[in-house]
Amino acid sequence: MKYMDSCVIIGSYFPDDPNHEVCKSFMDNLVEGEFECVISIFGLAEIGGFISRNSNPELAKKFTQELLDLPNLHIVYVSGFENFMNSVLLVSVLKGLSGADAIHLVSALSSVEVDEFVTVDHDFNRVSDMIRVTNLRK
Repeated sequence: MKYMDSCVIIGSYFPDDPNHEVCKSFMDNLVEGEFECVISIFGLAEIGGFISRNSNPELAKKFTQELLDLPNLHIVYVSGFENFMNSVLLVSVLKGLSGADAIHLVSALSSVEVDEFVTVDHDFNRVSDMIRVTNLRK
């Protein structure tokens, strides 16, 4: 199953995003039920906050709820927060990922069914030895 980086959803939402077309195509396929996907609750918070800051809070709330209502978008929650964050710290230091990116990676790796990480962020190429990384930007 795919883990989706929040930047894919953000890119699909804003027409002026430089990755809008590839992100929108991916999201359209998800919405049409062509595959299942995973995202962390942290990712949803990033999406909601970004849309709220760059659009308005009501649109952010509505869009976040639409994401939560998708039957094939599964939300992962952290369990064992201390161990999780220790892993985030380790990945950040050893792989040079930002803290937020490391949270996404560790969330993906913590989900047994996830075998692919989908993003438009080239920083994730640094972890292609840990999980299959699909960059929609190529």
